[in-house]
Amino acid sequence: MQLPNLTPSAQRGAGLVGTLTSMALFATLIATTLPIMGSLQREAALERAARNVAGLIVRARSLALVRGRATALVFERHASGWRCFLARDGDGDGVHRDDIRRGRDFIDGEVLQLSSGRAGPGILAGLPVPDPSGRGRLRGDPGDPIRAGRGDIVTLSPAGTATPGSIYFCDGRSRMRVIRIYGGTARIRQMIWHRGWRRWKKAGW
Repeated sequence: MQLPNLTPSAQRGAGLVGTLTSMALFATLIATTLPIMGSLQREAALERAARNVAGLIVRARSLALVRGRATALVFERHASGWRCFLARDGDGDGVHRDDIRRGRDFIDGEVLQLSSGRAGPGILAGLPVPDPSGRGRLRGDPGDPIRAGRGDIVTLSPAGTATPGSIYFCDGRSRMRVIRIYGGTARIRQMIWHRGWRRWKKAGW
């Protein structure tokens, strides 16, 4: 059976229908893909922020053992979020902010900017975030994600101990990570939590 020849007008109409159909399919694909991509980007940014801080803690522990001097990870809040840096004890009394300002303790390396717009230190407010220890809900000020020592300083000692505590990160929407620091061994553990989870889970490294 021979198909009828389409007039130029009919051909243009068929081409327009095909184009509109393709555009509709493309728009649907974009609408379903963009949220997934955004979620993956936030997850990657959150993981990167936590890994960077965990790496600094490990480095501080190594430097303290090699040098025989306390080395600390110091956190500071500033206009656009948080930053942190390593500092070494220069006068034998531990790392203190006043000593850093006076030049008695020394900043060791570059300052790490932690707030990237998608992820950084923080606790999701208004959500029933469980305590990583498994005992009820997370308490305390949700505006205080650095819960380690006085003055937001995590000190690693030459004896292999550390300031115990927890450092919380969030993506501002539905995900969190925490680095837990164990004082007696200076070991760290990273955990993850998503909105709706009843408990934290161990993060893969």
